[in-house]
Amino acid sequence: MLVLGALAIFGRFSLIVNNTLLDNSTRVLQSEFEITGISILQETISEVGLKAFDEASVGSIPAAIPSDFTAASSLGPDGGETDSSMFDDVDDYNGLTITGTTIAGMTYAITTEVGYVSITDLVNLSSTLSTMKRMNLTLTSDYLSNDLNLSYVYSYIRE
Repeated sequence: MLVLGALAIFGRFSLIVNNTLLDNSTRVLQSEFEITGISILQETISEVGLKAFDEASVGSIPAAIPSDFTAASSLGPDGGETDSSMFDDVDDYNGLTITGTTIAGMTYAITTEVGYVSITDLVNLSSTLSTMKRMNLTLTSDYLSNDLNLSYVYSYIRE
């Protein structure tokens, strides 16, 4: 009877230890996927930062700033720009969805939104032309318990 009692206590203890180890492993994997996702978003922000601010500033300086910039309702890829390798300015990324798979096998999708913001309100997108555009990125994946959101504000600097 004592042996059966000891086995029952040992069995219960083993289940508790195994559950704890499994929870810790799950948290470690979740953290690794989140770090990977944030890295992908930051890489996208860096890629976009290499482009011109607006179609009007591709290869030249606009005569009237910001009134020569693309209207807020027209932000997005220009005619003939069918994928991000053809994009030449920041707002071409508006409405883009990027899908991919990491080396570790994590599948993901990134959706982007680009719009004008003002110096007094860098959070809310506006229809008023300005020298600043905000990009909101959302990364979703079955490997993440929550979506990852990252934003960045690009500003026009006259060269």
